[in-house]
Amino acid sequence: MTPNDYSDSLHDYLLAQEQTTDDNDRLFYCSYLLGHLSLAAAAEPESAQQLQSHVSDSLDSAFAVDRLTDTDKTGIQALWQETLSVAA
Repeated sequence: MTPNDYSDSLHDYLLAQEQTTDDNDRLFYCSYLLGHLSLAAAAEPESAQQLQSHVSDSLDSAFAVDRLTDTDKTGIQALWQETLSVAA
């Protein structure tokens, strides 16, 4: 799978989750991850692993400065892991 196809798969999963959830927290987590995924994909990674690394690094940097609760950080990370496992 090319990095673009992989990114599209991750993106499609998050969009589907965003469109079907009734949970406001999960909706926020989806939107938050979609932004980070889009930025990572725009960097044109050479592999799926590099894309994952870019998103993880982006999340770590954002978590250091964003005013997110620990619950939100945990929820975002959990959804990211879920997305990786389903979209792989």
